[in-house]
Amino acid sequence: MPTRLFGALPRTLIEALAAKATVRAFRRDTTIFSKGDEGTGLYAVMSGTVKISSSSIDGREAVFNLIHVSEIFGEIALLDGRSRTADAVAMTDCSLMMIDRRDFIPIVREQPEVAIKLVELLCARLRWTSEQYEEMMFLDFPGRLAKTLLRLTEKIGGTSGQRDVAITQREISNFLGRSRETTNKQLRAWARQGVVALKRGRVVVLAPQALAAIATPGFEPCDPDERVVADGAGGSRAAWAR
Repeated sequence: MPTRLFGALPRTLIEALAAKATVRAFRRDTTIFSKGDEGTGLYAVMSGTVKISSSSIDGREAVFNLIHVSEIFGEIALLDGRSRTADAVAMTDCSLMMIDRRDFIPIVREQPEVAIKLVELLCARLRWTSEQYEEMMFLDFPGRLAKTLLRLTEKIGGTSGQRDVAITQREISNFLGRSRETTNKQLRAWARQGVVALKRGRVVVLAPQALAAIATPGFEPCDPDERVVADGAGGSRAAWAR
Protein backbone atom coordinates (compact mmCIF):
# COMPACT_ATOMS: atom_id res chain seq x y z
CA MET A 1 0.00 0.00 0.00
CA PRO A 2 1.44 3.42 -0.95
CA THR A 3 1.41 4.96 2.52
CA ARG A 4 3.96 6.38 4.91
CA LEU A 5 2.27 4.40 7.68
CA PHE A 6 2.92 0.95 6.22
CA GLY A 7 6.09 1.73 4.28
CA ALA A 8 8.37 0.27 6.97
CA LEU A 9 6.57 -3.08 7.09
CA PRO A 10 8.07 -6.20 5.49
CA ARG A 11 7.46 -6.37 1.76
CA THR A 12 5.49 -9.62 2.04
CA LEU A 13 3.12 -8.00 4.51
CA ILE A 14 2.66 -4.93 2.32
CA GLU A 15 1.87 -7.23 -0.61
CA ALA A 16 -0.68 -9.10 1.52
CA LEU A 17 -2.42 -5.82 2.36
CA ALA A 18 -2.32 -4.63 -1.26
CA ALA A 19 -3.79 -7.93 -2.47
CA LYS A 20 -6.90 -7.27 -0.38
CA ALA A 21 -7.26 -3.64 -1.49
CA THR A 22 -9.24 -2.07 -4.31
CA VAL A 23 -8.66 1.25 -6.08
CA ARG A 24 -11.48 3.74 -6.56
CA ALA A 25 -11.62 7.13 -8.28
CA PHE A 26 -13.61 10.07 -6.90
CA ARG A 27 -14.32 13.33 -8.69
CA ARG A 28 -13.84 16.65 -6.93
CA ASP A 29 -16.56 17.46 -4.34
CA THR A 30 -17.75 13.84 -4.24
CA THR A 31 -18.66 12.47 -0.81
CA ILE A 32 -16.57 9.40 0.01
CA PHE A 33 -18.48 8.67 3.22
CA SER A 34 -20.68 10.63 5.60
CA LYS A 35 -20.77 10.93 9.37
CA GLY A 36 -22.88 8.09 10.73
CA ASP A 37 -22.18 5.73 7.83
CA GLU A 38 -21.08 2.20 8.61
CA GLY A 39 -17.31 2.02 8.93
CA THR A 40 -16.53 -0.59 6.30
CA GLY A 41 -12.93 0.11 5.36
CA LEU A 42 -9.62 1.95 5.53
CA TYR A 43 -8.60 4.40 2.80
CA ALA A 44 -5.18 5.46 1.49
CA VAL A 45 -4.76 8.48 -0.79
CA MET A 46 -2.87 7.64 -3.99
CA SER A 47 -3.51 11.03 -5.62
CA GLY A 48 -5.44 14.16 -4.70
CA THR A 49 -6.59 15.57 -1.38
CA VAL A 50 -9.46 14.52 0.92
CA LYS A 51 -11.22 16.82 3.39
CA ILE A 52 -12.38 15.46 6.75
CA SER A 53 -15.16 17.61 8.20
CA SER A 54 -18.52 17.75 9.93
CA SER A 55 -21.57 19.96 9.34
CA SER A 56 -24.16 21.37 11.72
CA ILE A 57 -27.91 21.30 11.16
CA ASP A 58 -27.84 24.94 10.03
CA GLY A 59 -25.17 24.21 7.39
CA ARG A 60 -22.01 25.40 9.15
CA GLU A 61 -18.95 23.27 8.50
CA ALA A 62 -16.00 22.41 10.74
CA VAL A 63 -12.92 21.15 8.87
CA PHE A 64 -10.81 18.77 10.97
CA ASN A 65 -8.07 17.70 8.59
CA LEU A 66 -6.83 17.47 5.01
CA ILE A 67 -5.50 14.07 3.93
CA HIS A 68 -2.79 14.11 1.26
CA VAL A 69 -0.99 11.57 -0.91
CA SER A 70 0.41 8.56 1.01
CA GLU A 71 -1.75 9.26 4.07
CA ILE A 72 -4.66 7.18 5.33
CA PHE A 73 -8.06 7.95 6.84
CA GLY A 74 -11.05 6.07 8.19
CA GLU A 75 -9.04 4.21 10.83
CA ILE A 76 -11.35 4.94 13.80
CA ALA A 77 -14.45 3.21 12.44
CA LEU A 78 -12.23 0.53 10.91
CA LEU A 79 -10.91 -0.47 14.32
CA ASP A 80 -13.97 -0.17 16.54
CA GLY A 81 -16.54 -1.29 13.97
CA ARG A 82 -18.84 1.63 14.76
CA SER A 83 -20.12 4.44 12.53
CA ARG A 84 -18.03 7.11 10.83
CA THR A 85 -17.19 10.08 13.07
CA ALA A 86 -16.98 12.68 10.26
CA ASP A 87 -17.57 13.31 6.57
CA ALA A 88 -14.88 12.60 3.97
CA VAL A 89 -15.11 14.59 0.72
CA ALA A 90 -12.76 14.71 -2.27
CA MET A 91 -11.31 18.25 -2.41
CA THR A 92 -9.77 17.40 -5.79
CA ASP A 93 -10.08 14.50 -8.19
CA CYS A 94 -8.79 11.59 -6.11
CA SER A 95 -7.56 8.06 -6.51
CA LEU A 96 -8.00 6.07 -3.31
CA MET A 97 -7.00 2.59 -2.23
CA MET A 98 -9.50 0.91 0.09
CA ILE A 99 -9.24 -2.27 2.14
CA ASP A 100 -12.39 -3.69 3.69
CA ARG A 101 -12.62 -4.15 7.45
CA ARG A 102 -13.44 -7.85 6.99
CA ASP A 103 -10.12 -8.35 5.21
CA PHE A 104 -8.05 -5.97 7.35
CA ILE A 105 -8.93 -7.06 10.90
CA PRO A 106 -7.69 -10.67 10.44
CA ILE A 107 -4.34 -9.29 9.21
CA VAL A 108 -4.11 -7.06 12.28
CA ARG A 109 -4.76 -10.05 14.55
CA GLU A 110 -2.11 -12.16 12.83
CA GLN A 111 0.51 -9.43 12.31
CA PRO A 112 1.33 -7.35 15.42
CA GLU A 113 3.49 -5.02 13.27
CA VAL A 114 0.33 -3.68 11.62
CA ALA A 115 -1.35 -3.13 14.99
CA ILE A 116 1.68 -1.20 16.25
CA LYS A 117 1.63 1.05 13.18
CA LEU A 118 -2.04 1.80 13.75
CA VAL A 119 -1.37 2.67 17.39
CA GLU A 120 1.38 5.04 16.22
CA LEU A 121 -1.07 6.68 13.83
CA LEU A 122 -3.73 7.12 16.51
CA CYS A 123 -1.14 8.62 18.88
CA ALA A 124 -0.02 11.06 16.18
CA ARG A 125 -3.62 12.13 15.54
CA LEU A 126 -4.20 12.57 19.30
CA ARG A 127 -1.07 14.73 19.61
CA TRP A 128 -2.26 16.83 16.67
CA THR A 129 -5.68 17.29 18.28
CA SER A 130 -4.05 18.36 21.55
CA GLU A 131 -1.94 20.91 19.66
CA GLN A 132 -5.04 22.34 18.01
CA TYR A 133 -6.81 22.70 21.35
CA GLU A 134 -3.75 24.40 22.84
CA GLU A 135 -3.63 26.84 19.91
CA MET A 136 -7.30 27.65 20.38
CA MET A 137 -6.69 28.44 24.05
CA PHE A 138 -3.41 30.38 23.81
CA LEU A 139 -3.20 31.97 20.35
CA ASP A 140 -5.16 34.92 19.00
CA PHE A 141 -6.81 34.68 15.58
CA PRO A 142 -3.79 35.87 13.52
CA GLY A 143 -1.61 33.36 15.37
CA ARG A 144 -4.03 30.50 14.72
CA LEU A 145 -4.37 31.46 11.05
CA ALA A 146 -0.58 31.63 10.66
CA LYS A 147 -0.19 28.25 12.35
CA THR A 148 -2.86 26.71 10.13
CA LEU A 149 -1.23 27.98 6.93
CA LEU A 150 2.15 26.65 8.03
CA ARG A 151 0.66 23.27 8.93
CA LEU A 152 -1.15 23.00 5.60
CA THR A 153 1.92 23.90 3.56
CA GLU A 154 4.69 22.09 5.45
CA LYS A 155 4.22 18.91 3.39
CA ILE A 156 4.21 20.73 0.07
CA GLY A 157 7.56 22.50 -0.01
CA GLY A 158 8.14 24.77 -2.99
CA THR A 159 10.93 26.84 -4.46
CA SER A 160 12.57 29.93 -2.99
CA GLY A 161 10.83 29.36 0.30
CA GLN A 162 7.37 29.77 -1.25
CA ARG A 163 4.68 27.27 -0.39
CA ASP A 164 1.42 26.94 -2.29
CA VAL A 165 -1.70 25.31 -0.83
CA ALA A 166 -4.90 24.64 -2.77
CA ILE A 167 -7.61 25.70 -0.34
CA THR A 168 -10.33 28.34 -0.38
CA GLN A 169 -10.62 31.09 2.19
CA ARG A 170 -13.96 29.64 3.28
CA GLU A 171 -12.32 26.27 3.97
CA ILE A 172 -9.58 27.98 5.97
CA SER A 173 -12.31 29.78 7.93
CA ASN A 174 -14.01 26.47 8.62
CA PHE A 175 -10.71 25.12 9.96
CA LEU A 176 -10.62 27.97 12.47
CA GLY A 177 -14.31 28.36 13.27
CA ARG A 178 -14.35 32.00 12.14
CA SER A 179 -16.20 33.87 9.42
CA ARG A 180 -14.85 34.10 5.88
CA GLU A 181 -14.90 37.89 6.18
CA THR A 182 -12.58 37.82 9.21
CA THR A 183 -10.19 35.43 7.48
CA ASN A 184 -10.23 37.43 4.24
CA LYS A 185 -9.44 40.67 6.10
CA GLN A 186 -6.38 39.16 7.78
CA LEU A 187 -5.12 37.44 4.61
CA ARG A 188 -5.46 40.67 2.62
CA ALA A 189 -3.47 42.52 5.28
CA TRP A 190 -0.71 39.91 5.03
CA ALA A 191 -0.86 40.09 1.23
CA ARG A 192 -0.21 43.84 1.39
CA GLN A 193 2.75 43.14 3.69
CA GLY A 194 4.22 40.51 1.36
CA VAL A 195 3.67 37.58 3.73
CA VAL A 196 1.23 35.73 1.44
CA ALA A 197 -0.16 35.98 -2.07
CA LEU A 198 -3.82 35.26 -2.76
CA LYS A 199 -4.87 33.37 -5.87
CA ARG A 200 -8.16 31.86 -6.92
CA GLY A 201 -8.71 28.84 -4.67
CA ARG A 202 -5.12 29.01 -3.40
CA VAL A 203 -2.91 30.73 -0.85
CA VAL A 204 0.83 31.10 -1.47
CA VAL A 205 3.01 31.53 1.61
CA LEU A 206 5.84 33.91 0.63
CA ALA A 207 7.40 34.46 4.05
CA PRO A 208 7.06 31.33 6.22
CA GLN A 209 9.43 32.68 8.87
CA ALA A 210 7.20 35.73 9.33
CA LEU A 211 4.17 33.45 9.80
CA ALA A 212 6.16 31.33 12.27
CA ALA A 213 6.86 34.49 14.31
CA ILE A 214 3.19 35.49 14.25
CA ALA A 215 2.24 31.96 15.37
CA THR A 216 4.43 32.26 18.48
CA PRO A 217 2.42 32.84 21.71
CA GLY A 218 2.89 36.39 22.96
CA PHE A 219 3.95 37.78 19.57
CA GLU A 220 3.19 41.45 18.96
CA PRO A 221 4.06 43.37 15.76
CA CYS A 222 6.11 46.50 16.38
CA ASP A 223 4.08 48.32 13.71
CA PRO A 224 1.01 46.78 12.05
CA ASP A 225 1.63 48.90 8.94
CA GLU A 226 5.22 47.73 8.43
CA ARG A 227 5.83 45.65 5.29
CA VAL A 228 7.23 42.13 5.34
CA VAL A 229 9.18 41.23 2.22
CA ALA A 230 10.13 37.62 1.42
CA ASP A 231 13.77 37.06 0.59
CA GLY A 232 15.25 34.49 -1.75
CA ALA A 233 16.28 32.06 1.00
CA GLY A 234 12.85 31.20 2.26
CA GLY A 235 13.05 33.59 5.19
CA SER A 236 11.93 37.20 5.46
CA ARG A 237 13.13 40.70 6.13
CA ALA A 238 10.47 41.54 8.67
CA ALA A 239 9.73 44.53 10.87
CA TRP A 240 8.16 42.33 13.52
CA ALA A 241 9.15 42.26 17.17
CA ARG A 242 7.99 40.46 20.24
